[in-house]
Amino acid sequence: MTWAAIAKFFTDNPVARFIAWALVALIGWEAVKRHLRDAGRKAERQASAVKQAQAREAVVTRSAEIITTERENSDAALEARDNINPAPRFDELPDEVQRVLDRSARGGETS
Repeated sequence: MTWAAIAKFFTDNPVARFIAWALVALIGWEAVKRHLRDAGRKAERQASAVKQAQAREAVVTRSAEIITTERENSDAALEARDNINPAPRFDELPDEVQRVLDRSARGGETS
């Protein structure tokens, strides 16, 4: 059989022509489905990459916030510690202690 005979068979026979068109349509439909499936996978990968980038950005931002807050808290704690006067002022002491301290400042005299 030559190519001319095969072409004549398909051009002369309507059933063979219908089967050929159906076969071409099925092959085309499979190609379309494969393309749609690949496009869907590609879109899903892109969406996943965007979500991962947003999550990484959120983690970096939150980490920076936590570090800043901890630094501020530790600075405030150090400042509070440094500003604490461990010895009370003379005016804040009880009267009995003030009397004793005042007497020792005057050289032990009693009034």
